[in-house]
Amino acid sequence: MGAAPTIMLRDDAALHVFDTGQGLPIVFQHGLGGDTAQVALNFPDSPSRRRLTVECRAQGGSGAGGKRPFSITMFADDVLAAADAAEMGRFVAGGISMGAAIALHLAARHPARVTGLVLVRPAWTFDAAPQNMRPYVEVAELIRDHPLEEARDIFAASATAARFRSEAPDNLASLLGFFARENAVVFAEVMQA
Repeated sequence: MGAAPTIMLRDDAALHVFDTGQGLPIVFQHGLGGDTAQVALNFPDSPSRRRLTVECRAQGGSGAGGKRPFSITMFADDVLAAADAAEMGRFVAGGISMGAAIALHLAARHPARVTGLVLVRPAWTFDAAPQNMRPYVEVAELIRDHPLEEARDIFAASATAARFRSEAPDNLASLLGFFARENAVVFAEVMQA
């Protein structure tokens, strides 16, 4: 995406907000650890729609700020504040994975604002701490408890990594990438939350 972000301050977090195009207003959010580039690949700009994307706290170019815990509610509140600042009264809410959860949260809590939903690869179940999210927690705990290089080596040698190596190498690459993030320690808090 070629457009430069505007910076929106929420609490003490500087959030990157991308507002592109004109026409049908759509708020579309990235997945866990993603950014506006992920959104652009999956939901490209179009002259017939206006797309607003907020890079969530500690993701993309956005700062983490000091408020905790990280949560879908926190991210949704940030997105709604960006929609308010952009004077988007009603909009289609959408997203990928975690972004789909944010969109659903907006629709459930602000039904008068959301005119439709686009949910891509939703990342939720009805159980707290579902099994499919356990690898993120495993990575986060290693980042929290060990130096990054050691944490990566431990994870790379784990049973989880072995399973992903044979079943889902692209997912393994994504998980290993978390150890190389510039903000790996703070992002580990996001994964644990």
